[in-house]
Amino acid sequence: MGVRGLHSYIESNSDFLKTRRFRESKLIIDGSSLYYCLYYRSHVDQAHGGDYDGFEKIVTQFFRNLRICDIEPYVVLDGGDDDSDKKFDTLKTRCQERIRRANALSRGRSGEVLPILIKKVFKQILRKLGIPFIQCLAEADWEVAALASEWNCPVLSNDSDFYIFSNRGGFLPISHFQWRKVSHKSAAKKSIPAKWFGFKNLCTAFNRMNKQLLPLFAIILGNDYTKLDRSSFPNFSKFSTRPGGTAQIDGLLTWLSRFPSPKEAIAALLSPLGKKRKSDNLNTAITQGMAAYQLKPSSIAQFFLSREPQRRPLGPLQKLPDWTLKPLAEGKLASTIIEVLTLQRVMLNFQVEDFGLSSSSEPSRLIRQVTYGVLLCTRWQTVGKRSTSSGEKQQYNVEEYDRQGMTLTSSMVPAVLPRRVVTHLHLDSLWEAPQHLRLQVILEALGVSPIADSLRVPEGLQLAVYVTCFWLKHAKPEPRAEMFWALLTGLVYGHLCREEQTEKEIEPVISRFKKLQSRKGKKTVDLELAHAYCQWQSCLKDSFTLNQLLNHPVPEPELARLYCGSLVHGAAHELKRGIEPESFLAGAPVAIRLYRNLQAAVERELDGDFVTRMRTRTWPRQHQVPVDELSKAFQHLMDEDEDDEDQCMKDGKVLEETCSVRTRHKTKRRTPKSKSKKQERVSWQ
Repeated sequence: MGVRGLHSYIESNSDFLKTRRFRESKLIIDGSSLYYCLYYRSHVDQAHGGDYDGFEKIVTQFFRNLRICDIEPYVVLDGGDDDSDKKFDTLKTRCQERIRRANALSRGRSGEVLPILIKKVFKQILRKLGIPFIQCLAEADWEVAALASEWNCPVLSNDSDFYIFSNRGGFLPISHFQWRKVSHKSAAKKSIPAKWFGFKNLCTAFNRMNKQLLPLFAIILGNDYTKLDRSSFPNFSKFSTRPGGTAQIDGLLTWLSRFPSPKEAIAALLSPLGKKRKSDNLNTAITQGMAAYQLKPSSIAQFFLSREPQRRPLGPLQKLPDWTLKPLAEGKLASTIIEVLTLQRVMLNFQVEDFGLSSSSEPSRLIRQVTYGVLLCTRWQTVGKRSTSSGEKQQYNVEEYDRQGMTLTSSMVPAVLPRRVVTHLHLDSLWEAPQHLRLQVILEALGVSPIADSLRVPEGLQLAVYVTCFWLKHAKPEPRAEMFWALLTGLVYGHLCREEQTEKEIEPVISRFKKLQSRKGKKTVDLELAHAYCQWQSCLKDSFTLNQLLNHPVPEPELARLYCGSLVHGAAHELKRGIEPESFLAGAPVAIRLYRNLQAAVERELDGDFVTRMRTRTWPRQHQVPVDELSKAFQHLMDEDEDDEDQCMKDGKVLEETCSVRTRHKTKRRTPKSKSKKQERVSWQ
C-alpha cells in the first residue's frame, strides 16, 4: 500500500531505526520490493529491455549471502489486483507514471522502468535456487506482516506500510540492508549490517502511544486504499515540535498521542462535523481502512509447511478453478489469470520504446486473446448465460489498459479460441486434456507448425523460435533482417551460457559477446531497435503465460537466457555496420550449427518473399562501411588487451586463443573481379 511521506519521516529520525547485525533468523521478504530494489540499485541495464542474466547473478549472490549468515528467507509475491477496486485509481496513476518514465529513458533522460519479464524471471530464479516462495491470490503486504508476526521474525521490504503493522519481529528496510557487506566478528558468526524498526520505538517517542493508533495515523495521513476528505481536519503541523517538511507527520503523531485509543481520537476528529451524513461516511471509511492493518493468523503459513495453497475468500476469487490454486501459489501460473477471471481486466506493462508508434503490446494482442479464450470461453456452457441449444456462445471481453501515445487508455478485447479445440477443452479440467490438444492451442495462437526433429532445436529454445516466427509476421513496422540475426545470436549466446560448456572452442565466442555487452553505447536509445525488441518481448511474455496456462505443451524456457538487451542491441549495431552474423560465432562450430538450425526453423514458417527479406540487409546505404574498415572496427571484439585479461582472471576464465573473423563472402575463392563484387555486396546485403 504505502503511507505518504512516512518513509522520509522515519529516515529523518535516528531514534526510530536501530543499527543491527542480522543473522541466524527467519526472514519474510516482500518479493516485489526485493526485485525492484535489486534491479534498480545494481545498475543493471534498463534502457534496452533488460539484462536478465545480469539480474540473475545479483539475485543469486543476494541469497548466497543470506545463507552464509544462516538466514532463512521466505519470499512472498503479489498476486492479482485488489478485487474491491479501492486501489484502482492509484493503479492507473502509477501506470501513467510508468509511461512517463519509460518515455524519459527512451529520450536519454533519467528514469526507472523494470523490464516486462522481470517477475517471471525472478520466480524462475527462486525455483532454481530452492528458495521457498509463494505467490498470493491478492496483494502480499498483509500476508507478509501476518506471517512475520506469527513466526516472530522481521520483514524485509521498502513499503512504508510495514512501519504501521504491529509485527513483533520488526521491519528491516531494504535501503539499509547491506547484503553485499557480509561482516563477522569471528569466522563462525557472519552477519549482514542492517537497520531495524520496531513499532515500540515509535510509540515510546510519542508519550508511549497506544499501538492501535498507528493504523488511524496511516489512514489520516493517506494511503493507497482509503480516500478521505481532509478539508475538515486540523492543521496538524501546529502540534509539531519539529519544523520543516515533516512537521505535518510529526504533529499528527503528537496529536494522536493525547488519546488512549482510536475511539476517542476518531470522535475528536469528527466532532467539528456534528451529526451529519458526511460524518457517518467518514467514520465508516476510517474504520474500514484501519481494519486492513489488523493482523490475524496468516493464511500462507501452511503453504510453507505443507504446500497447501491459500483458501479462496468469499467474493470474486471464488471464480478461480480449484486446480489453479496450487500452481498459482507455486508461481507456475501468471497472476494475470486471476485478474482475467475475477475482473476481466488487465493492465499491460510499458517499456522503453518508440512512443511515436503504437504500443509494443499491440502485435501480441492475438496471443492474449487466446489466453482470454481459454480462461473464459471454455467455461461458457456451465456459466448459464446462454442456452447451449441455441447454438450461440457468450461473447467475453477483457478490458485492456494500454497506451496511446503518452496516455493510458482502455479498450475491450474479445476473447477467442481456436475453433477446432473449443469443444474439447474445459477450464475446470484443462490440465487433464490430452497434450496434443493443448499443444494445438498454442501453435494455432502463434500460427506455427511443430519444429522438425531434424533441425535439432534445443527444448529450451523452441518457444523462442515460435515467438520469433510470430513476431516477424506481426510486428509493425516489419523487423529488419539485421534485427532478426542479432536476436538469433543472442539466443545462441544464452544457450551456450546455460549449458555451461567448457570446450575451448566456445571460449572465444563467450568472451567476444561479453565484450560486446560491456561496450559503452550512445546515451540515447536506438528507438527503431528498441521498439522491435520490445514487441518481441511482449510476444514472448504473452506466449509464456499461455504456455503455462496450458501446462507447458512447449517445454518451458529459462527466460534469463533468452534475452540480454545490451548484447542484442550491440550485436544489431555491428550488423548495421555490415558485419556478418556468423562472425560473432567464428571459431565455434557448435555455435554456428545452432545459429543455422534456429534460422532454418524460423525461415521454414515464412513464405519465399519473407525469407528473401530476412536474408537481405535492409539498413540504408549511408550506414555501410567498406569491408576493410569493418574488419578493423570489429577487431576490438577479437583482441585481448591487458584490461580484458585482468577481467577474465577475475571471472575465473583465461582466454587461451583468439580467432580471426572473415565475412561469409571472404571464404569464397578470390579473383581480381570477385574482390570488387565482394566489396559491392557488403554495401547492400
